[in-house]
Amino acid sequence: MDEKNLWGHKDRLLEACCSYIEQLGLDAGGESMGQSRRVGGWSISEVEALIGLSRRDIQRACYGGQGGVAILSPQDTTWGRRSYDLEDLAQLYVVKQYRRQGLSLPEVKAEIEEQKEAGKSIEDLLGVQVSRLKEQAEEVTGQLLQAEALLAAAKGDEGTSLEKLVSRHLGIRSALDPSLSTPPEKNPASSIETLLYTPGLIDSSGVALAMDVWLGPGSAEMLRSAAEAASLRIQSNGGEHEKIQSNGGEHEK
Repeated sequence: MDEKNLWGHKDRLLEACCSYIEQLGLDAGGESMGQSRRVGGWSISEVEALIGLSRRDIQRACYGGQGGVAILSPQDTTWGRRSYDLEDLAQLYVVKQYRRQGLSLPEVKAEIEEQKEAGKSIEDLLGVQVSRLKEQAEEVTGQLLQAEALLAAAKGDEGTSLEKLVSRHLGIRSALDPSLSTPPEKNPASSIETLLYTPGLIDSSGVALAMDVWLGPGSAEMLRSAAEAASLRIQSNGGEHEKIQSNGGEHEK
């Protein structure tokens, strides 16, 4: 996001905050929020709180002397303190993700430099992290669905509770992977219809077990077969439709 758009969003946020505070009657006078707004980037304390990367790692990632690795070079302010802009924030976020994977800071620097030499930008590095985190989220939500489905069944609380669990999971799964979203024109009335209209969704993490616990052994396989058959029929009908249109066009000529 460029600086102009960034400040545009901040202005709207500031206006909303001021309006809300005034409505609550909390304006005690003195300097207003608009007058006290700080222009510039983030401080190291703010970066630490926002990203969750330790102060020591931030300092080492930005320091080129002994003990530092100089992955990035934030701008120094007139007060001699570093100010971190949006690109710095993004790079430090990538550093944090690599650190979570067990890499040391020198290893993180080597990895980032290798990616940059291959022509990768910070946007590319962030895209890799988004994909990786989505995969992790899909796996975790699938395991959660399995655990909750088994717990509901163990409590004898099946039926509606299990359907709600499956419905919630399908919504999350489709949000994580839009390619698995049900076509709008289908407008499914239930989780079962959603699975029938969206081939492949039944195979996403946790869904098969939940369906078998909910509807009985073999239910997931039955839904999978039905969804595949429906998909093939739709494709076949589409081909026939195109053939009819083509023949009609030729007849008109």
